[in-house]
Amino acid sequence: MNMNDSGVHFDGDPATDSARRHMERVLKAPESAPRWPWVLAALGSGGVWLLWRGGRAAARTKKGAAPEPKAGETPK
Repeated sequence: MNMNDSGVHFDGDPATDSARRHMERVLKAPESAPRWPWVLAALGSGGVWLLWRGGRAAARTKKGAAPEPKAGETPK
């Protein structure tokens, strides 16, 4: 049995030892990598996709562009 300022605990107390080992693992663990680059990559790729779709739609409606053939017609 050990006595200290914070209270009394018994050597080998599973709850105390478990909490101590957990804190040791937390404090010794390497810092995790930041996640913000993944968020920026997702937003950037979504923005590129939207620009690509908008550009295709603008190219179709541009003056002088051949109209889309109707169903059953052959393209000119």
